[in-house]
Amino acid sequence: MGMIYQTARVAGADLHYHLADYTDPWRSPPAETFLLYPGYCRNIEFWHAWVPLLGRDYRVLRMDPLGYGHSTKPGPGFQYDPERTARDALELMDHLCIDRVHWVGESTGGKIGMLAALLAPERIASITACNTTAKTATEQVGTYAIGERDQATALQKYGVGEWCRRTLQYRVDTSKIPPALGEWWAREMDRVPPHLAISAFQQFSKIDLWPRIGEIRAPTLLILGDDCPDNRRMQLTEMSRRLPRGKLVTIEGFDFGIHYLLPERCVAAVREFLDEQSA
Repeated sequence: MGMIYQTARVAGADLHYHLADYTDPWRSPPAETFLLYPGYCRNIEFWHAWVPLLGRDYRVLRMDPLGYGHSTKPGPGFQYDPERTARDALELMDHLCIDRVHWVGESTGGKIGMLAALLAPERIASITACNTTAKTATEQVGTYAIGERDQATALQKYGVGEWCRRTLQYRVDTSKIPPALGEWWAREMDRVPPHLAISAFQQFSKIDLWPRIGEIRAPTLLILGDDCPDNRRMQLTEMSRRLPRGKLVTIEGFDFGIHYLLPERCVAAVREFLDEQSA
């Protein structure tokens, strides 16, 4: 199928997606599909390095969630619904005639994948979640306020791009990236209007997967950057215990941003995990 940049009409909105297929066309059965799902206010481009690493063996689908990247931007007053957000991805799969996917998400993108697995377990072949917690830590909410009354006030005051610049160290190790990458990161997140960034944080930070985490039957790989707060390390350790088919892998010397900074190591962990499931 090659490279496709298109939009799909889903639930009255245009969702921007990219589907790559470099697998052998005579394969039988056809290659399975990975869905790479971004974290908070991020988009397709944060996964671009994964496409060549997976693309010879799998179809690779990336998408901009509603309000992110180049997808439709609902107007002021719109409120995100996490389950509706998960269903958007499932309906995009319907549009593309994809029955099942291996879901890979980072941060909140992993939570949305777990919600999708609860809503439609037959559609999710596996889950990989990078630095995803079952519940947002209370201190994280305060951190992103950057001295303002709350995060919403900070976003309204600075806009999403400048807010991102001032909080970048909390989502990627800025000592390990060139300044140009940090500026690119901020510009990409700035595609999301402040009112949508506020609603997304308010709704997605309320997700609490603990009551139902034991119902997630899909094999689930949790990838953690070990240079992280103790709270996150403890959460992911407990998540790996409660998930019926869970496994935790840690990457030394990094915190957030591992899916972007270390794609080769993350993809190698995913491939090893899937091999273990089929053994």
